[in-house]
Formats: sequence, structure tokens, C-alpha cells
Amino acid sequence: MRSKRILGWLLALAGLYGNAVAAKPVCDTPTEHCPFVASLLEQREGYGARAEGGLGGRFIDVTSNEDAGPGTLRAALEQAKKAPTWIRFASNMTIVLRSQLRVPSNTTIDGRGKQVTLIDDGLGVYGSTNVILTHLTIDGRLNRLTQAVNVANGSRDVWVNHLDLSRMSDRLLNVKNGSTDVTISWTKFHNSNKVMLLNNITSKDLFHHYDRDSIARVTLHHNYFFNTVQRNPRGQFGTFHLFNNLLENWDFYGMSFSLEAKALVEGNIFSNTTQRECVEPDRSPTVEGVDVNYCRFIPIASERSALENGESDRRAYETLKTRHGYTRDYKAFLRLKENLYLGDAKPVLKDYRPESAPTPPYRYSYEPPTAQLAEKIRTFAGNTGG
Repeated sequence: MRSKRILGWLLALAGLYGNAVAAKPVCDTPTEHCPFVASLLEQREGYGARAEGGLGGRFIDVTSNEDAGPGTLRAALEQAKKAPTWIRFASNMTIVLRSQLRVPSNTTIDGRGKQVTLIDDGLGVYGSTNVILTHLTIDGRLNRLTQAVNVANGSRDVWVNHLDLSRMSDRLLNVKNGSTDVTISWTKFHNSNKVMLLNNITSKDLFHHYDRDSIARVTLHHNYFFNTVQRNPRGQFGTFHLFNNLLENWDFYGMSFSLEAKALVEGNIFSNTTQRECVEPDRSPTVEGVDVNYCRFIPIASERSALENGESDRRAYETLKTRHGYTRDYKAFLRLKENLYLGDAKPVLKDYRPESAPTPPYRYSYEPPTAQLAEKIRTFAGNTGG
């Protein structure tokens, strides 16, 4: 039965993308009438659903796997600063990056139909609007302190879809510094420590950037967090909708929410076992300059599908409250709905001021959480199906 289900999913996915890939050569420009473009855009949902990327602009094909120079991805992104651009790839390629790539506004980086891997660094979306990143693999190899995808500095209308992200010494993905209206879907996060930060704080005053960062709205759906350590995600201040994500075999803890984050957490699947070997390196470098390893926490990790509400910032809050006169809550406003716990995983999060958690203003492809849904996410999340 399992093989028949997987075959059915594969056939369905082939049908979804087959016409798009076949139609690719006949589209001169990336318009809504181009099947290759339309087949992707029709999958948008969540807070980032308005992202159009390079729609209405021009196609640029990457032909070189060098870091820089004619025909490279870096050159294509430089050209994209001048006009809306839909970037494709002429062949399968692995690109070893010397530094982070900056993604300007009105840009799509579309790896469908090819196997495209970025090595040692990733993509920075800084102050950009209307960006789509889809079907790419980014592997940091723990070589430098950087992120796979960094959405920051007031960026908005961003869709991150079907990426495979791993082994970053900093985080795999950030949404921070006044960025908002972001959807992260069908992405595989694996073999990394601090996975995802939704907003960030300062150690001197936890709420210093509250007005800037509380506007954040982020949707996470059908993502696969596998063999990670923590922050799957860690959310502060903003409005977050997490549905139908799979967290499996975290070593320290699963999710974390604090500091008046507003989160609807529904239909997610948490799966962990205390009887497994640790696959972390002996030591992983961190942005703080400390080499760490969390293998010793595996025996109790299953009981920590999340940290207790607000726990990640409680001590700092208590230390700084008198100095800054905090009146805001250190806890998040949470509504939990229909989450599933498999193996040894135990529920931790509970409703807290649920009336303040979001009611999504959009339709979305919610599925009841089951073992079958978990297998579907394992099969299709990541750089698959293009």
C-alpha cells in the first residue's frame, strides 16, 4: 500500500510539473499566459501569496557554474536590478560561492527541471519586494558563518518554496528586521543546528525593535525539519501561521515562541525517538564563535517538541524588566489545533490568550495530520518534483 501511495503522489506531481517543463522553450517572456510560469504561481498561498517574482519581465538563463562572470547566477542577479527577471538554469549545476548572493526586487530564481546546488553560501534578500525562490539546494558544509536564506531589512512579499537547506553555521533561514508577508513551503531543513529565526532581539532590550518587527506575517506549511537541533522555528513578536509541517528527530527542542508572538499552530506532526544515534558532527561552529554538540540531549528531546511558552526569553525578561519597565508579556499568544505526536514525541505548547492568535485571512491547503501526510512530506519536501 505504501508503494502504491508514493507512486500515486509521483504521478500526480509529474502531471503538475510535466506540462510546465515541456512548455518552457515556447515562452518568450514570463507572463501569466506562459504555462511554465502559471504552473508555479498557482501554488502560492499564505501571507506571501502576492509574490510574483519576475512576472512580466524577462527570462535569463544561467549557463555557467562559476561564482562570477558571464552567464553566472551572480551576473543574472546583477542584471535583475534593472528590470523584473525570471532566472532559469540551462543545465544541472553545482555552484561553489565565494560570498552570499543578493536577490533584488521583482526576481524569481527558478530551479525547476534542473538540479541546482549552491555550496558554502546562500541567498540574501535585503530590502527587496516581490521575490520567489524555488527548487534549489543550498549546502553550507559548515564552512563559514552565513545563512542559506536571509530575508531581512524590510523585505516583503517573499515566497520560499521547495528548497533543500542544510549545514549552515548560522541559521538556515531568517525572516527579520521589519520583513513581512513571507511564505515558506515544501522546504526541507536538515542537518543543522539553529534552523530558523522569525524576528530577532537585542540582549540589551528585548522589545527595542518591537514596533519594527511586530508587523511580520509568516506562513510555514508542508516543510520538513529533519535531524536538526533547535529553532524549528523560533518566533518572536510577529504573526505566524504554521500548518502541516513535519518535525522529526530534533536533538534539543522543536519549536519556540515568545515575546508576544501570535501563532496559530495547526495540523503539524511531531515525531521523535529516544533510541537513535546522533548524526551531529563532533563539533559545529556557531555565530557566537563556540563549537557545540547537542547529542547528550537526545534522551530527553522527545519531551521537548517545543520549549515552554516564553521560556527562550524568560530569564532575560526577568533580568531586564525592572530596568526597562516592560509591560508586554514574555509569553506568546498561541492557539493549538489538531497537532499529531508520533513515536516518543510529547506535546508541550498549550493555548495562551488564543483570541489574540491569528485567524488566517486566506484559504489554504490544510490536510488532517496523519502518518500518511508525514510520509507525503518526507517524499516531496525539498528540491523535488521540478
